[in-house]
Amino acid sequence: MAVAAALTGCSEMKDPNNGSDHAPEIREVSTAKEEARRTSSEILSIINLQGKTSKPGPGVAACGDKPADKFYSIHHPWSLMDVPVEDMKKAMERLNEQLPKKGWKVTSYGPDTSPSKTLELTADSLEKKSSVSIRLLDRTKRHNPGAPEALIYVDLTSECFQVPAGKTVDEY
Repeated sequence: MAVAAALTGCSEMKDPNNGSDHAPEIREVSTAKEEARRTSSEILSIINLQGKTSKPGPGVAACGDKPADKFYSIHHPWSLMDVPVEDMKKAMERLNEQLPKKGWKVTSYGPDTSPSKTLELTADSLEKKSSVSIRLLDRTKRHNPGAPEALIYVDLTSECFQVPAGKTVDEY
């Protein structure tokens, strides 16, 4: 999938619809960051829980071995905490059901291979040119003073973009 290729190094990608190679789309950094904010808000809306969310917004990341002054991807990690773990489990089920209705292709859903069998969902959106990994970290079985008992961790990453001619990426 194009998004998966983008996340692993921003190389020329094959369009899954026609198999042809294409260069990264030209997009203003500010536009890409705003789209990531909107996408994260849509995901939070599907989660539909009232809790505490982390504050940092989307940031710019390097794009594999492409020149860092011309190519970039958007990375927006955030988390939701201070919600009962049972409600978070229901939210993960909602995400698995609702993301495909919003144009996402869920590529995996279920416990990961770690000893704690963390519930994880990964999905790609060709329309949004993004991929997301969402994990439910349940720490209720371990006592860790000061750490949240559970949290939903969302890691949203865009495919590679190129800045418009005459501009440079200056937001690293």
